[in-house]
Amino acid sequence: MRKYFQAPWTFRETIFILFTTIALIALAIGADSILNITDSFIDSDHRTIFILGMLAVQWVLMLGPLFIVSKAKHKNRAKDYGIKKVPAIKTAGYVLGGYIKYIGLILILSMLVLYTNLKIPGFQAQENIIPFFGESTSSIIVAGIVAIALAPVVEEIFFRGFLLRSLSNQWGTLAGNLITAGIFALFHMQWQNIIPIFILGIIINSITIRSKSIIPSIAFHAFNNAIAFILSVLIIKDVIPIENITS
Repeated sequence: MRKYFQAPWTFRETIFILFTTIALIALAIGADSILNITDSFIDSDHRTIFILGMLAVQWVLMLGPLFIVSKAKHKNRAKDYGIKKVPAIKTAGYVLGGYIKYIGLILILSMLVLYTNLKIPGFQAQENIIPFFGESTSSIIVAGIVAIALAPVVEEIFFRGFLLRSLSNQWGTLAGNLITAGIFALFHMQWQNIIPIFILGIIINSITIRSKSIIPSIAFHAFNNAIAFILSVLIIKDVIPIENITS
């Protein structure tokens, strides 16, 4: 099969990295559940620092196995992760086009639910993450940096730079797209809105496949998170009353 992205990892390495990452994150979640670490800090004065620390641990567990294997067996170069320059105008086009597709698909599903009273499991309102950080100005700023600047880079390196390219090499871009989108949705563990996350994953994958780079996908991910973050802040500050959205 044609090596669409020329990903350096073999299928065995891909499976090893993926399942090692899942196992490490599962162990971390299990340890937190047993030791009640989150419950001890979530209502403390250091809540924002604790949440930031938890996310940092999650990102290390996500990228650690990938970087270790890549360092040991490959050159660990930026291009190995699909980091390739794309002109700013083209990147903006990918972002705008992808966002229009995403909003269009979500609107179609929303209208279907609204006018048919059809209950679609996994297609509900997304949980607002800002309250987890706290509602002070400094906490909101930290949440914004995490959501808009940090999370998109980490997630795109792992899901698009590594997983999508590796699976596409083995099974083609269609299967690689669908499987990666499914794993992307599952990793977020937001079961109430897993369908929109899955759709989002497909669109970001498609952007990466078309551009052969994760730069536009990082830009799209950051843009989408920025829109969601701004709306969340406006809701928290009662600029947009939540009853107007849910009524």
